[in-house]
Amino acid sequence: MKGGGCKDAFVAWEDCIKQVEEKNDDIVEKCFEVTSALKLCMEAHADYYEPILRAEKAAEQEAVKQLEKEKGGGSRCCSPKIRV
Repeated sequence: MKGGGCKDAFVAWEDCIKQVEEKNDDIVEKCFEVTSALKLCMEAHADYYEPILRAEKAAEQEAVKQLEKEKGGGSRCCSPKIRV
């Protein structure tokens, strides 16, 4: 990450994460802006960061599938099946 065009954005993101972890604060809330800046930078330099962006997208899709599975499974688990 430190070798591409987003080195500065990555270092800022990394510093934010470290500071927030030390204080046991909410990473999402406290590092939202630097995370957004890093993501925008990576998308602007997609030729270099494409493998990371692809892996991130796959992980996001898997998380959505799991949430849908849990949500769908929860509604079906306990209701009786009625056959006509």
